[in-house]
Amino acid sequence: MQLKIKGCGDGRMKVETSYNEEVVKILRRIPDRSWEPREKAWFFPDFPANTARRLQGLYHTGMFSAPDFEEKPVSAPDMVPRKIPIPPAVLERMLRELRLKGFSRHTLKIYTKHLEWFFERTLLDPLEVRTEDIRLYLDRIRSVAGLSRSYAVQCISALKNLYRYGYPDVAGNPADRIPLPKKEERYPDILSRTEVKAILEIVKNRKHRLLLTLVYSSGLRVSEVVNLKQSDLDLERKMIHIRQSKGKKDRFVPLAARALELYEEYREYYIVRDWLFPGAREGDHLSVRSAQAVFDRSVEKAEIRKKVSIHSLRHAFATHLLEDGVDLRYIQVLLGHKSVRTTEIYTHVSRMDIQNIKSPLDRW
Repeated sequence: MQLKIKGCGDGRMKVETSYNEEVVKILRRIPDRSWEPREKAWFFPDFPANTARRLQGLYHTGMFSAPDFEEKPVSAPDMVPRKIPIPPAVLERMLRELRLKGFSRHTLKIYTKHLEWFFERTLLDPLEVRTEDIRLYLDRIRSVAGLSRSYAVQCISALKNLYRYGYPDVAGNPADRIPLPKKEERYPDILSRTEVKAILEIVKNRKHRLLLTLVYSSGLRVSEVVNLKQSDLDLERKMIHIRQSKGKKDRFVPLAARALELYEEYREYYIVRDWLFPGAREGDHLSVRSAQAVFDRSVEKAEIRKKVSIHSLRHAFATHLLEDGVDLRYIQVLLGHKSVRTTEIYTHVSRMDIQNIKSPLDRW
């Protein structure tokens, strides 16, 4: 198995490797890592601790050789994991308050990781953190790895909640005066109907084809499709019950006739007891990462060059409905959006009106 690690010259490291579940698990533990489907490579900040720790982890999988590595193990001070300086009682107080407010386990996990990263990298005592320290930290992340809006928002929110609920008696919240970055207006690449058809038809595995078909035909999030249970399919009414999804809301979406046919074929070849898409380990459902890998392989086989992810099937569902004349408010309900403003993005990427506009050049 080959693995290439090289510097990009912009403060990032690039990792290229063929897919292997154990290697992916190691790479996904790297703070601020990102996967670029177009380049088929992982990128992560070139912090010394990151580089040394991940090289050591990859070496110990036994799949790669590095003659000098075992003889010269890295023992730099920044390789030693630093214990987060937040007292457990303080962290638990914050998490308890957020749980009572209805925050999901996923969000709490993200906030905890951001607090770990912040204090590991700054070496600050929580009671000594100033607003300027947070600004400097975010600026450093921006210069080394590029700072996405979601990263900044999550980091600022984690720190705000730490001081709001973990240290309620401390005067002044150092994160309160940090403004959230403006929301970027970026529009996703939209798969055409022909491209979606090519992706779905190229999948030979019945389980995988049903998975991708449900995402497109019902506009599901990847987390929603992997969490489906057999009992969530109402075959008589041709509906799917999505339970406690984003925002802790239930909703119903249509079960397409073609998807129902694929489901019946799937049941002939697979035993389904609870989860509609069981994972490798008994009792677990298929992971989000595995679902994404299925999509990536299909896109590659279909020779589609757009920068897309499995979520692009959900984008395509909404855009194609809009182009078919379905009212935006119905699309909002089907997608489970809280506000119609979120759904309005599809009015910008739809070809419904734009394709009917003639260029001045064509009028000569």
